Amino acid sequence: QQEFVLTGGSAGGLSTFLHVDRASQRLALEAPSCKHVRAAPVVGYFLDHDDFKKDANNYTAFMQYIYHMQNLTFGSDGALTPTCQAACPDKPHYCFMSPHMQQFIQTPFFKFNSKYDAWQLANELQTDWKTKAEQEAVLQYGEDFLQQFKAIQGEGKHGATITSCICHGCPWQNFMLEGKSSYQHYAAWYYGKTQGAESTHVDARRPNGDGTMTFSQCLKFPGREDVDETPLVV
Repeated sequence: QQEFVLTGGSAGGLSTFLHVDRASQRLALEAPSCKHVRAAPVVGYFLDHDDFKKDANNYTAFMQYIYHMQNLTFGSDGALTPTCQAACPDKPHYCFMSPHMQQFIQTPFFKFNSKYDAWQLANELQTDWKTKAEQEAVLQYGEDFLQQFKAIQGEGKHGATITSCICHGCPWQNFMLEGKSSYQHYAAWYYGKTQGAESTHVDARRPNGDGTMTFSQCLKFPGREDVDETPLVV
């Protein structure tokens, strides 16, 4: 059996979300014997989120600018999907953002991401988490990540491994969750050994496994005792 996996990291991860259905459709036409088509986007799940200051200088506004500046289009020769366009007629730039367009992807995918992605904390939340308020905002960002991720958790064909390590170039081979590495979870999903909820693996702990992760790629974060436990009101 011929197999095909589309993958990419960071911007390439976003591109994997955007283009895997087109790749799958072309394979069906030009390589019909390739029946097992999957996607594995890595750290390409960028949230629709305010920055720490909650001003107009945020990632979502930048994606709206990119949508118009690059004249992004829908259809077979474009980057965006018509089904998403139909769902977001007043905000077509949403279809360039993983949380909004993920539900329209037909090809099964397994997502590798950190809920405290280092690039996103620096460029979306725009903080270096030095103050107590910024640290609490980082914790809330992790909660918001999981909330936006929920849209596809109920779909049995997809899977994911979500780490608490503050990383972007993450050491996936070193992460252990539920007794298996990230790649073992991926392999179990890929070969159909797990389905539905069993294919989604989320590290529920605070940043860096509540401080237990010592990998160099995990950026340091204050310990639990240094962060206010009071729930945020948003």
